Amino acid sequence: MKLRKLSNFALMTIVALTALAVTGPVFGKASDLTVEDFFRNAEFSSMTLSPSGKYLAILSPIEGHRNIVVLDTATLGNPKPLTGYDKADVAGFFWASDDRIVYTMDDDGNESFSLYSVNRDGRPKTNTLVQAIAPRSAAVINSLPEDPDHIIVQYNGRFIEAPDLFKVPVDSKVRGRSKKNPDMEMIARNPGDVTGWIVDHDGEVRGAVSIDGVNGKFHYKDKGEEDFRVVEEFHVHDEGWNPLAFDFDNKTMYVASNIGRDTAAVYTYDTETHELGEMLYAHDEVDVTGLIMSRERKKLLGVSYFTDYPQDHYFDKEEERLMNGLKAAFPDREVDVVSTNLKETLHVLLVWDDQDPGKYYLFDRKTNQVKYLAAQREWLDPELMSEMKPIKFESRDGLTIRGYITIPKGTDGKNLPLIVNPHGGPFGVRDAWGFNSEHQFFASRGYATVQVNYRGSGGYGRKFQQAGHGGKWGGEMQHDITDAVKYLVDEGIADPDRVCIYGGSYGGYATMAGLTFTPDLYQCGINYVGVTDVALLFESMPKAWEPMKEVMKVEIGDPKDKALMDKMSPLAHADKIKAPVMIVHGKNDPRVVYEHATKLRSAMEKNGVKFNDDNWVVKGNEGHGFRKEENRLELYEKMEKFLAKHLNP
Repeated sequence: MKLRKLSNFALMTIVALTALAVTGPVFGKASDLTVEDFFRNAEFSSMTLSPSGKYLAILSPIEGHRNIVVLDTATLGNPKPLTGYDKADVAGFFWASDDRIVYTMDDDGNESFSLYSVNRDGRPKTNTLVQAIAPRSAAVINSLPEDPDHIIVQYNGRFIEAPDLFKVPVDSKVRGRSKKNPDMEMIARNPGDVTGWIVDHDGEVRGAVSIDGVNGKFHYKDKGEEDFRVVEEFHVHDEGWNPLAFDFDNKTMYVASNIGRDTAAVYTYDTETHELGEMLYAHDEVDVTGLIMSRERKKLLGVSYFTDYPQDHYFDKEEERLMNGLKAAFPDREVDVVSTNLKETLHVLLVWDDQDPGKYYLFDRKTNQVKYLAAQREWLDPELMSEMKPIKFESRDGLTIRGYITIPKGTDGKNLPLIVNPHGGPFGVRDAWGFNSEHQFFASRGYATVQVNYRGSGGYGRKFQQAGHGGKWGGEMQHDITDAVKYLVDEGIADPDRVCIYGGSYGGYATMAGLTFTPDLYQCGINYVGVTDVALLFESMPKAWEPMKEVMKVEIGDPKDKALMDKMSPLAHADKIKAPVMIVHGKNDPRVVYEHATKLRSAMEKNGVKFNDDNWVVKGNEGHGFRKEENRLELYEKMEKFLAKHLNP
């Protein structure tokens, strides 16, 4: 592999980390910032300590693409690039040991992720651990922190719909024309219906979840046993529980359950009696599913969840005092522990909020000292950014709908041009408070942006999510988005004559549903990898999704019901579109295939709409969203012109 040089800014910044501050460009106001300032790759992201804590690894731009760079923790010096990809980006990585890093990448957005390892010491040399050829994909499900020589990998090499589990040596590699790794050891063979595996802290496979239509089973085996037994049967959409993790005794499990309640709470689960135990924490308005665990201390420290803002609840008083002290050092900011060494004596902190993408600090638990490391995007001044504020309103049929509004800084917050930005998913996904590059960019150009957690969104309990099931696309779910616009107009925030809708994936569907079912509401729309033909979504779904097809029928609607499919599909109503539309898609999209875009374009052209390079943005080397920096910058430059033309701020 040919290694590339770090960008001058990145190299200069890494060398100067000990100076505590690197001065970026100075801007007088947000409108001075360029598209590149908002959307180029962060100079530092995914900062991660090695197991000993001697080294730090980061993702940093080399030749405009995210690559792995390591440096010494003590001196913050000796930066060394381990990868040098100039046409692709490292998707993610972790330290397998102080000597080797494991990372993952796909091929131009096709979501067929292969696994690689690279050595830290000496001349970097990359090994391909698992070569995934589309539509197959590999993922690490346990990094085995106490076994630096192996990892546990889920890979659907035999059957695309049914992944097996393998123990893989981190210094092994694929060989020969077969592109297979002969040193991969299968430790769990999928019988054909298992969709997920549960591994204990020793790396032993102890549980499995299988799905048959809309019915599921939880399979379990005690430590040392060879054969699974079914201990629980369930309907996917009924109340039930989901495994989260084993306790460190490898007997008790922690699970999220909504049995007898609406929102999910964290419980213990007895693997001998197969019964729910103590409820550890619950919230009446939102689901609680996050665990905060200490491998070194062998205990559950607390739980995390999201109301309007991120929340933590600690069971361990020592950890609570520590985190309260850190948060007091950074008032009104969020403080996350994003990495720790194996002994948990050193922590990398990310300090952030809705106006700051984040700064990294090194916290030494022994000395109780905090040391500044680097900012993710030094050139973005938080003082120029706009606040994201929670909103809450009542839908036309009486549901409480929550979301967020970002209002441009320096305005009176009244009669503003509005961008409606529905999230993707849609089920089980929600928008959350935090720094959002898109919304800050829109705010810098004078636009307010609203996010709506419409019915069907996750995190607010079973009833709210299932309120979006059963043919509600384009109907009640879309009404919630429409009602958000009405709410903001009534509040005097939004100018009803300057409203645009923009979203990706299901958000792209909601964009086109808004333009077809409420054509007088919007002055423009940007459809980013959006569903336009709901029946096509079922026909072309990735093969790995097949086990969940019956579940999706319940949630979305039966694709055999042509009347329902036509009712929900914006494609069937393209003649109603009045507003200008920009269509954005990646040709390699495995989720919402490119045909959704081409069919919509053809239908609109039959109605006299003309497309050109400004409103038809398609890339052959992208998938479900533009990941490559050069494509992203081009997209937002065109979006800026499109919005300026049609919203006239």
